[in-house]
Amino acid sequence: MGLVKLNVGGHIYWTTKDTLTSKGPNMLSSMIRHPNPAKLVDGALFIDRDPEIFRWLLLYFRGSNILPLRTSIDLWLLREEAEFFAVEGLLCRIQHILCPSYKKNDNVMIRGTKCTILTVDKNGYIVTRQNQRLNISSAENVEPASIETGDVVMAWNQTLGKRKRGICMAIEIDSREFAIQFDGNDDQIMCASSGVRF
Repeated sequence: MGLVKLNVGGHIYWTTKDTLTSKGPNMLSSMIRHPNPAKLVDGALFIDRDPEIFRWLLLYFRGSNILPLRTSIDLWLLREEAEFFAVEGLLCRIQHILCPSYKKNDNVMIRGTKCTILTVDKNGYIVTRQNQRLNISSAENVEPASIETGDVVMAWNQTLGKRKRGICMAIEIDSREFAIQFDGNDDQIMCASSGVRF
């Protein structure tokens, strides 16, 4: 387990090697794994950083999902600390809170699967894939995607007044419509792009 004593801006923090290495490679994990020039002050590694903001960083390493409020200066300061200590997962999460990359109804690719974003929240995205909702962390690799011919989609069926599973058979770029062949139907129905999602 190995205890680690840190002196951050004059404030003493006790933690473990396991805690500091729990979120992958970062400057703190490197400091305790490898010989370094850090100055020892009363047996503690001295780090000349803001102790109040460092507390948030340590909470993250300990598994907390709580972050400062989006409107607080502390979130911006924590972003700087995450950048300084090279804590990529936290930096990604904060960046998502401050400026999400995608918005509601965007089509995205996550782990090789096409989805549509239903909601953006502080932790990431709530997406849908064939009417199943999934929570996706902001730390996930999310890429833009588009509906293509042959994709299985959920499209608004005017006749039934609900979304129904179908296959995109053609795309009309000018009119922004998709030709959808719904399950159990041989005909293709034109659907507005706003009514088609994964």
